[in-house]
Amino acid sequence: MRMSATLLLVPLVFNHARAQSNVPGDGYGDCDSSNMASTYVPIESWIYPAIERLALAGYVQTAFAGLRPWTRMESARLVAEAQEKQSDQANDLESGEAVSAQTNRLIKDLAREFAVELRQQDGRCNRQVAIDSIDWRSSAIAGAPLTDGYHTAQTLINDYGRPYGQGSNLYTGISLRAAAGPFASYVRAELQQTATTPLTPASGDAAIAAADFTPLAAVGPTSGFTRGRVLEAYVSYTFHNSQLSFGKQAMWWGPSQGGPLLFSNNAEPITMLRYDRVSPFELPGFGRWLGPIRVQLFVGRLGGQQFVHVGSETLGQPGVALANQPFINGQKFSFKPSPSLEFSVSRTTIFAGAGAGFTTATFLRSIFSYTNTAGKKDPGDRRSDVDIQYTLPHLNDLVKIYVDTFADDELFPLAYPTHSAWSPGFYVARLPRLPHVDFRAEGYLTPRRENFPGFFYFNVHYLSGYTNQRQLLGSWIGRESNGYQLWSNWWFSPRSSVQVSARRQTEAHVFLGGGELRDLRVSTDLALSSHWQLSATVQQERWRFPIISPTPTNNLTTTIELSFHPKAGGR
Repeated sequence: MRMSATLLLVPLVFNHARAQSNVPGDGYGDCDSSNMASTYVPIESWIYPAIERLALAGYVQTAFAGLRPWTRMESARLVAEAQEKQSDQANDLESGEAVSAQTNRLIKDLAREFAVELRQQDGRCNRQVAIDSIDWRSSAIAGAPLTDGYHTAQTLINDYGRPYGQGSNLYTGISLRAAAGPFASYVRAELQQTATTPLTPASGDAAIAAADFTPLAAVGPTSGFTRGRVLEAYVSYTFHNSQLSFGKQAMWWGPSQGGPLLFSNNAEPITMLRYDRVSPFELPGFGRWLGPIRVQLFVGRLGGQQFVHVGSETLGQPGVALANQPFINGQKFSFKPSPSLEFSVSRTTIFAGAGAGFTTATFLRSIFSYTNTAGKKDPGDRRSDVDIQYTLPHLNDLVKIYVDTFADDELFPLAYPTHSAWSPGFYVARLPRLPHVDFRAEGYLTPRRENFPGFFYFNVHYLSGYTNQRQLLGSWIGRESNGYQLWSNWWFSPRSSVQVSARRQTEAHVFLGGGELRDLRVSTDLALSSHWQLSATVQQERWRFPIISPTPTNNLTTTIELSFHPKAGGR
């Protein structure tokens, strides 16, 4: 944490010094937008569903929904694209009045959010130091929650790995950003106060140890403490619409709302070095058939892994992180052959760590290997993913269908359909006669593998599996479960809505005795003003996992969050 803080202070101080000068082109870049750095928009921001609705309506055609987060400069470019389309269709009377009003409001609010970046698109130099937000959240959980998605399930998902327990949980945070020329920096930190979680009974621990091939059961996510925590912190350098960033960073690799199968923000962000082609490019010649392309590559290091199998020996002990944590790398290539079609191929590999050194050979082997080899030439724990999304023709302002498919230790999931996990879904941007209401549904299927129960997200060498700080990096659906999620929003404005959602998870009996979870959730986001945002959620959950409790258990989660954005509307 000290290293991250030190790295962050350097550009902050430098940016502040440069901000004192208002002379364009003063030796600090040519004010070309392709070389201007900007920070990433948080994954949970309102701007993503807003731009998705504009994309379905045909106003944005080069947004990559399956590769997030986007930088503020890239978001501004998409808003400018929508503004140009809006201007071209100013006299088009085919759309209904209500839809036109919603579209105009979406573009107006997005233009206000990215007003500074829109001016930078026109050549104004970027020099900013700002408090992005100050947040306070309280989550009270009555009844026993589930916290270990690697073995059973999670009551709260896709929340940057924030800890929680039975009782009162408080989170107080602040986020800051700075940018000047090709350099940018961001930090998001919190004070976390969490209640404790009921312990797993001894019989459950014995079952977990047997399922994970460990001498003793790994300890799930911790709770019951007060601590300061950096959620995200990174510095970045931008050149020719490409951005290199180093630090703790979150990613979302897929089109779904419930959580991509390969990489989500369900776990605490990883410290990584990331390359991101932040704006799309096109290949020459026949490559133009692929359309606009975006690429992300990263290499980082995991945390909180407790067990690893080396040779004939299992190293580690419950609740204690290995001294030599494994590394992870990933690559994602996204294509848009047409404005209606987007598809991506991606892969991640866990490698090195205890029992296997980080060398040039092990790094290259983890990226380019395509066969399974044991021993010293083991390429690592590999996973691949393909996601596809398509806006239905003649309904391009209404319906999008998509699928995310994931293979564990196979080169290409579409070549092994019966061995891969699947997550299909669809999104209806507005319901008939209810122009302010949308609907989304997603399913999750992890078919039984012949190897052993709980095969997905697990590895016989890296026994803590596909986790960071003891939480799944991929989908909340877990290692051997099927399920679904449903959502419906009533949009009052781009930043204000009421949502009703439901979730179901059924874990196969062959894995830890099985179990199930059902929850119903009602939430609201209200823009109190241009600076203040209020969110409130009530979630009722019923679960039954025999290794934890022999009887069905209920819990009720009530959350309220208040956010202050000092620079809202013109930052």
